[in-house]
Amino acid sequence: MKTIDLEKEDVELSQIFNFAQEEPVLLVTDDGREFILSQADDFDTEVEALRNSHSFQKFLDERMKCKVRIPIEKIEKDIEKELNCQSEKT
Repeated sequence: MKTIDLEKEDVELSQIFNFAQEEPVLLVTDDGREFILSQADDFDTEVEALRNSHSFQKFLDERMKCKVRIPIEKIEKDIEKELNCQSEKT
């Protein structure tokens, strides 16, 4: 898995898609949020590639070390609240 720190690297979107054609790409935003981009053509192939990816497994291991868990219900409420705030502004 290729990691791109968007705060440190100036990467064109087309380059990111090119990387994702070869392997999953972990995008780290300037505020620390992480997103994974991978080609969505064949789910079985993607699962196998990620299963065999040392860097992806390392990424998962690191994520598992995090003791802080946020319930999905809280995330949903936060998103709903943010959407409501945005719609009130327009």
